[in-house]
Amino acid sequence: MKTKQIKLTYSEEFKRTVVEEIESGVMTATQASRYYGIGSGETVYRWLTTYGMNATKGKKVIVMSAKEETELISIRRELALIKKQLVEAELRAIAWESMVEAIEQDLGIEVKKKPWSQALLDAKKKLYPDEYTSVLPNSAASTESANKRVISAKRLNKRK
Repeated sequence: MKTKQIKLTYSEEFKRTVVEEIESGVMTATQASRYYGIGSGETVYRWLTTYGMNATKGKKVIVMSAKEETELISIRRELALIKKQLVEAELRAIAWESMVEAIEQDLGIEVKKKPWSQALLDAKKKLYPDEYTSVLPNSAASTESANKRVISAKRLNKRK
């Protein structure tokens, strides 16, 4: 009984990858056929003629008008500018992260786990303990004491 040979079909991307490795000098055509398990070296050589740098097939010729070419150049400049801004933003983010870590270490306040307003209030309390009492401005106790101050001020004005 004869055994059937399985016909393998390779994707175009795979073929281009193999050709690119051969043309870059990573391996020869024979080494590539052995390494990737390709049937014969002849197949690889066919891929080289089809997808290689000297191939006539697979090459794209782009014809542009002057307007399209200037637009392409301006888009490339804009992309370069955006990439530069992205790098600067990433550096700023790293700087902010290191400042937050320094604040946490120096003041002993966990900034990352709290909302910024709460972290700022805690830092002010630690730096200026005389100005900030233990009562928060929005708490019920502070509202009662503020009301008492207003009532006592009104009584003093009436007595005069």
